[in-house]
Amino acid sequence: MKKIIMLAVAAMLAFNVSAADDDKKPAKKGRRAGGIQAMLKQLDLTADQKKALAEYNKENKGKSAEAQKLEGKERRAAMKKIAEARNAKLKEILTEEQAKKLKELQAKAQADRKKKAETK
Repeated sequence: MKKIIMLAVAAMLAFNVSAADDDKKPAKKGRRAGGIQAMLKQLDLTADQKKALAEYNKENKGKSAEAQKLEGKERRAAMKKIAEARNAKLKEILTEEQAKKLKELQAKAQADRKKKAETK
């Protein structure tokens, strides 16, 4: 009987320790925090612009998933092609001010990624 009680106590302690470790881990943010969607939220888009972007995203939803399945250079080329198409669409949708602000946000994000890579 004592062995069963000791085993139960040990199991509870082990569970509590593992639960405490989970609390220390930072929460995952899903995709990159500096992704294009996060940047677009900072541009104060109009309802029409949001609608146009939503339609574009809906039409091109599967392209990113297909590109993610590829490997190496093929994957990079496919992702670059998707990004170029998205940027062309954004050029049509955004005002000059919004496009300028987006370019600044992208430059800042790129600099942050470069700085982070250098510190690793």
